Amino acid sequence: MQVQLTAIIILLLLSAVFSATETAYTSLSFVQLKTLENRRKRSSRVAYKLSQNRDALLTTVLVGNNVVNISVSALVTTFAIEYFSSQAVGYATGLLTLVILIFGEITPKQLALTHNMKIAVFMAYPIRFISIVLFPVVWLLRQFSSLITRLFASHAEPAITTEGVMHMVDAAEDEGLVDQYESDLMQRAIHFSETQVRTIMTHRTNVFCISDELTIRDAFPSIVKSGFSRVPVFHASAENIIGIVLVRDILRAQLEKRMDKSISTILRKPIFVPEQMHLDDVFFLFKKDKLQQAIVLDEYGGFSGVVTMEDVAEQLFGELYDEHERRFPDRIVEREQMPGTFLVMADTPFQQFIDELDLSADHQRQRISTVAAYVLELTGDIPQEGDVVQSPLGTFRIISMKGNRMEAVEFSPTIDDGTLL
Repeated sequence: MQVQLTAIIILLLLSAVFSATETAYTSLSFVQLKTLENRRKRSSRVAYKLSQNRDALLTTVLVGNNVVNISVSALVTTFAIEYFSSQAVGYATGLLTLVILIFGEITPKQLALTHNMKIAVFMAYPIRFISIVLFPVVWLLRQFSSLITRLFASHAEPAITTEGVMHMVDAAEDEGLVDQYESDLMQRAIHFSETQVRTIMTHRTNVFCISDELTIRDAFPSIVKSGFSRVPVFHASAENIIGIVLVRDILRAQLEKRMDKSISTILRKPIFVPEQMHLDDVFFLFKKDKLQQAIVLDEYGGFSGVVTMEDVAEQLFGELYDEHERRFPDRIVEREQMPGTFLVMADTPFQQFIDELDLSADHQRQRISTVAAYVLELTGDIPQEGDVVQSPLGTFRIISMKGNRMEAVEFSPTIDDGTLL
């Protein structure tokens, strides 16, 4: 009797161990796995290698757990018949089920969720040994399982996605590990390589440029008045940008008494980039060519706008102002009188709009540059002030128009229920 009871207790403990091991390995996060990989302790590296072959790991643990549970059930049944009667088998089975649920499943798994790394490392060598012993059985079961799985799942979802990383950053902010500025910076960095130049460039209608027919002396006053240190220069028409003039080159020409020369004599060769180029590529291009401004071309090779290193940096750090630059209000401001409703500048990059208001528009990020472009795509024509536009993201109301150009909109993330008046 004593031997049987001892065997039952040992099997119950093994059941708890297998359950805890299963939960410990399956609950390891990407960060925890990287931690295990980089540790010098051999058991940590063994645990990492086991976790990389999850099919074999889970099959081994489940085989062990099922063998243990079936064995303890058989022993309890034999014990009940031998020392009581066959009528006691039902009571023994019910009691065993309760004991396994509490001490063999629920409690070990709850503990494993709290101490998953410690348990994974502690059980690394035992699981590795069991996987070697049970290799033929495990291999056979995996083949059957894989055959059935392929019938219902053609491909596995990636373990790490951009959305998942964004949720991790949000969770870190909620837990107080990072503040809001650091969280915003990380989220901008995630989208940095996905953002296209056309979403941040200064459109050609707002670009100050000068003709190459002017002399340096004639061009200097207007350049100083513009406040820009780098100015595009065109030939014949503003569509044909041939170079960029720097204020420091004009000052050098003044010192060398060459102010009556043509502005074309001090031009710098421009960098031309397509609208579709991503910001990380533009950033490295600026670093390579040591120039802070690039000319953006549309798909027809025409002049579309300009982009500067400052524009690129602002996608990571927010708006940057120098001592002479006029400070504009924030692009997205929540109305104090109407919480949940936002005043949005129409030229706000669509990516920034989506990120700051935590909206979902993954399928539209790449092809839409600004909030104005999104609203125009919805309307299909030039809207008027006061027009209300419904969208999958929420409700837009046109606040300000300057000619045919949209300047500001009011946005509510919910469908209009009559509150936007």
